[in-house]
Amino acid sequence: MPATGLRVALVPPLVLACGAAFAQVGWNIAFLSDDRYRGVSLSDGQPAVRLSVGFDAPSGWFGGASLTSVSLGQDERQLQMLGYGGFVGRLTDRLGWEAGVIAVHYTADTRYDYGEAFAGLTGERWNLRVHYAPDYFGSGARTVYTEFNVGLPLSQMTRATAHAGALVQVGGVPAAGERTTLDGSLGLAVGRDAWEVRLEWVAGGRAPIHPIGYRRAASSALVLSASLAF
Repeated sequence: MPATGLRVALVPPLVLACGAAFAQVGWNIAFLSDDRYRGVSLSDGQPAVRLSVGFDAPSGWFGGASLTSVSLGQDERQLQMLGYGGFVGRLTDRLGWEAGVIAVHYTADTRYDYGEAFAGLTGERWNLRVHYAPDYFGSGARTVYTEFNVGLPLSQMTRATAHAGALVQVGGVPAAGERTTLDGSLGLAVGRDAWEVRLEWVAGGRAPIHPIGYRRAASSALVLSASLAF
């Protein structure tokens, strides 16, 4: 998902040079001890694998897709298929903007399919995004999700990461509980060439509009991930 996420969720476009004047395309495979999205688990607290592809055009257009093994309270795993696209621009030398859309599809639990639109600002080491979903996880609820992400280099190979997010139900079906759910994470990433290993502490609330299986795992966890870009 840029971020999430599509962290669906939304991840920033992956970049590998494929020739001048053409869109830059990159692939990434990641192994995760737990697939956490907006603070809570999409894999029922179990390991997951994600395959992603992204492109970044010189004109500012970007897009991509990912396949992730998930479990939403079922005995059998299924795939989350996520696609995104948008445009990035520059406001100043150090400040950019972005806007786009995300679509999420589950191969078994299609009733949880949903889409979002997003817009944000990007700095050299941070980004701020606001997402709007008219039917979040197929629940009939309209939601706004705001997130702030920071990455600070500590050395040539390591960086510290931080994330804070807030999901707010703004309409649709009557709220079954609190309208606002918070999540956050702190992490340390070590990377060399195309490899990166990251350890994060992730915590989040349990919004009632999330699928039941989405809420089963613990509300906080240490998540270890390893990824390879190619």
